[in-house]
Amino acid sequence: MTVKDFIKSKTFKCIIVLLCIALVSGALLSILNDLLKVSDEERVLRTIKGIYGTEIGYEEISAQYETDEGTIVNCYLLEDGNYLIKSKGFDGYQKGTISVWLVAEFNDGQFAKIGSVSVAEYEKQTLMSKFTNSVLNAYEGSVAEGEDKNVVVGGATFSAKAMNNAVNCAIDYIYSTLVA
Repeated sequence: MTVKDFIKSKTFKCIIVLLCIALVSGALLSILNDLLKVSDEERVLRTIKGIYGTEIGYEEISAQYETDEGTIVNCYLLEDGNYLIKSKGFDGYQKGTISVWLVAEFNDGQFAKIGSVSVAEYEKQTLMSKFTNSVLNAYEGSVAEGEDKNVVVGGATFSAKAMNNAVNCAIDYIYSTLVA
């Protein structure tokens, strides 16, 4: 087969069509990625709005804290004096993790209680539908220093362990860093 025959063949035409499809798809994906990308700041604002129902100002706090059960990913001081903490819990199903957003409520500069708790993201976890906001927000309340809390019990036990580890890591962080 000569080059001239190959260029006239159906195989060559198929290759050209597939190449055009790949180029157009790649261009559309890169444009849409730029248009639809959600920045970290936008994620935080969406989380705050989901908890408070309105946007309020915040300031990021340096959060370098890790325990055997979890790590603090981010911490934000909110305008109302409360803290929004993103904590990641370890030891979930298949050694996966669960990250939660947790509000540490302060009154007159003193730690008062744990407010809203919601799932931020998870990795390698199943049965996450068990952890609805009503189940997690039933956890709200005061916590003594050194006291571990079980946010959820039963159901998906390994995932519940990772969830509890995330909350308990946040509680440790509150007492060791924010209250100290």
